[in-house]
This record gives sequence, C-alpha cells and structure tokens, in this order.
Amino acid sequence: MKKIICIYILIFSTIIAKERLRAVSTSQFATEILLSIGAEDQMIGTAFLDDEILPELKEKYEKIPILSNKAPTKELFYSLNPNFLIGWKSIATKKYLGTLEELNENGIEVYFTKSQDSKNIDDIYSDIMYLGEKFSVEINAKNLVERLKMEIKKIENKNINRAVKVFAYDSQENIPYTIGGSGIANQMIEIAGGKNIFADSNFSFGAGNWENILEKNPDIIIIVDYGDNSYQDKIKFLKERSPISELKAVKENKFVRVPLSYLSAGVRVAEGIKLMSQKFYE
Repeated sequence: MKKIICIYILIFSTIIAKERLRAVSTSQFATEILLSIGAEDQMIGTAFLDDEILPELKEKYEKIPILSNKAPTKELFYSLNPNFLIGWKSIATKKYLGTLEELNENGIEVYFTKSQDSKNIDDIYSDIMYLGEKFSVEINAKNLVERLKMEIKKIENKNINRAVKVFAYDSQENIPYTIGGSGIANQMIEIAGGKNIFADSNFSFGAGNWENILEKNPDIIIIVDYGDNSYQDKIKFLKERSPISELKAVKENKFVRVPLSYLSAGVRVAEGIKLMSQKFYE
C-alpha cells in the first residue's frame, strides 16, 4: 500500500512540476525577452508596447492576444486564468492588477526583473537565465546571453579611451527629465563611448536642471523618443524655447535619436549601445 501511495505522489508531483505557465507580460522589454527565448507558447497576453516590436519577433508576437496598449483591466486579466505575471513593477498596485499579496493569493506567481532597478547590464543576463529555466528553454536563454555579451564586448573594446560628453533629454520643459547614473541606460552610454553629464545622480530617469547642462556643455544630446511628444517636437523646443538653445551642440544639431525601447533592460541592449556608439563617432 505504501508503495502505491509513493508512486501516486511521484506521478502527481511530476504533473504539477510540468504544468505549463500561462504568462501575461506587461512591458515591452519582458515581452521581447520571452519571445526571444522561445517562450511564446506559454504566453497568453501582452500589454504596454512602447515601440514597434522587433521585426524578427513580430510573427510570434502577433499570435498572442494584445490585452491593452497600457495596463489591462483586472477583469480581463483574470478572465484569461493566468498563473504568471511579468512586466513593470507598477502593474502590481491597487490601481492596476492588485498588490503582490492579492495576486499571490489568487494563484498568480509574479516575477519583476532585477534589471529594471539595476545599473548593471549583468542583471539583464541573470533575468534571461532565470526566465529560461522558468519556461524550460534554458539552452535558448544561454545562447541569447552569450550573443549579447559578445556583441557588447566588441563595442566596448572599440570605445576604450573614448568619452564624449552626453546629455540625454527625455521630456518636460520647466525641468529637464533625463537619464541619471542609477540605471542601465547610464552604463549603456558609457560602453558606447559617452560620459553622461548626470552620471552622479542617484536616479535612473529623473529631474536634472538646465544650469548643470549649460555648465557642463555636452558634445552630444540624446533625444529619448517615445510617446506623443515626437523627436522633432523635442528638438524644436530645445532649439527655440529652452534655456540651452545657445549651446554649441544644440546649434550644430548634435542630436542622436534613441527610442526608449533601446534604453530599457531587455534584449535590445546591445543594439542600443551600437546605435549610440555609431552616432557619437560618425
């Protein structure tokens, strides 16, 4: 009898262990990581697309329901019977899908990538490897990490002893919203051969000030492109109405367009660095 019980427990445990995930992704960087490692068969919904999906992932992406351009409703989310949630940390709040405690109580496992709160690209690799194991696509995840490391190392070696001064303009007019020193975007700028003039700031993206920009006189201005305020609109403001309109970089149109999706902690990290490196030293 004990032997039969043990066999039953073993079979039951194996079935539970192999239960496929029913994942919902609520950020573009998380969606593209999962698609890149071949986890699309375990994805039941996506949300929060900042930009066009990577062309090589488009076919996979279009087979998965798009729940919302922003946050899906709680009702829609639960109607899909998900058991795994990944994306922006802000999704796990009362305003959106509920707190972590509420999600867990309803059988939803939540994973927020370490790299979205990190200033170290290595944490992107750790997230990819964790998700590879979680979705049982470890080899794909390992291959992706190795490719990203190789591509980034190549650019890093090329830019040794290079350091043009860079200001990244994200948005806002009264106080410039910019890239600080506490996020992965800052490390990307450095590997690309730039020196972020707000690298000493203790934020990833946050409020800078016009006086510092004038004082440090950047060589290059990154325009973070996303949302309703277009790349051209941002340049128009900087040239015509901003306190830095007389800077040499502004007058000489030393602008580099970088879509927000290429500055996020995901699979575009190598391409984002490559893009900036090319534009910094054209």
